[in-house]
Amino acid sequence: MSGIVSIAEALNISPSTVSRALSRPGMVATKTRELILQEAQRQGYLPRSAAAGENVQTNKLIGVLLADLNNNFSSLILNAVLDVLSASEYCAVTASSGEDPLKENRILKQWRQLGLKGLIAMPSSGFLKSNAQLEGVPLVLVDRDVPGLSCSKVLVDNEAGARLCVEHLLQQGYSRILFVTGSHSVYTFRQRSEAAKRLYPETEIVELKALSYEELYMGAFELYNMLLLRPRERRPTAIVAANNALAAGLLYAINLKQQQMPQDIALISFGDSEWTRFYPTSISALRMPADDLGRMAAELMLQHLNHPESAPERRLLSPMLMPRASSLAIHPN
Repeated sequence: MSGIVSIAEALNISPSTVSRALSRPGMVATKTRELILQEAQRQGYLPRSAAAGENVQTNKLIGVLLADLNNNFSSLILNAVLDVLSASEYCAVTASSGEDPLKENRILKQWRQLGLKGLIAMPSSGFLKSNAQLEGVPLVLVDRDVPGLSCSKVLVDNEAGARLCVEHLLQQGYSRILFVTGSHSVYTFRQRSEAAKRLYPETEIVELKALSYEELYMGAFELYNMLLLRPRERRPTAIVAANNALAAGLLYAINLKQQQMPQDIALISFGDSEWTRFYPTSISALRMPADDLGRMAAELMLQHLNHPESAPERRLLSPMLMPRASSLAIHPN
């Protein structure tokens, strides 16, 4: 009977190697892959076109490269992309860079062997160099911009988001506002904190040199403990967390120190995770249009593949502030 096992037996190799050659050919040495494809065709497992190098499993692949799938925001984007692609003739190969430019470069180098038809990417700080691995492949950037790179981009209006947060806090009577962010090497962190400072120059900016979810979480936790060492008149009365990992770390410290929101500190989170709505004190949050980001990125990719002459587009989506108990009460200055 033809199949993965019989192909493996004929070539005296493992079935797992055969499986990888047929489903993820970039992970198998070229000579071994060619032998497997030829044997698969001989046994009737693949059509002749695949054995000749036109792998039916990979000639309709779109790469989806995100920054950190531990973050619910990235997962929502990915799900929306996959939903759109599932109704098309294309399939997705996915990976996470973990905010590491070297890892990102390795992934794109591996994907070059797959003959990708397109790439949807949430880029790291080193993407401009890494993307040279896939020169000529249609590209759509999602959530993050790379200035100077000509391609379609689907982004969130981070300045509008910062304005919504800061203006809300000022309207509620808070004046000592702290904006806590991760490393400014990340486009979104830099955009959000710079916008907050422009809108309200008195805003205190704290940049944590952190990238991963765990680093951001623990960095925010430690930061809040340090803030409590300040004299009361120098402590912030309100904090804007630039993503939900930072918000979670702050809340961990606030809870351990038995601080009350908004009496002791007001808080707004960039990112409206489900838990923010039913935390003992509901958390004000900036709802980011993750589903729309993913859907539009995938639709733009399909548009470019179906109409190669189409010009790059830049779409800027608006976030929405969801005011809740953590920031609604007026705090004395």
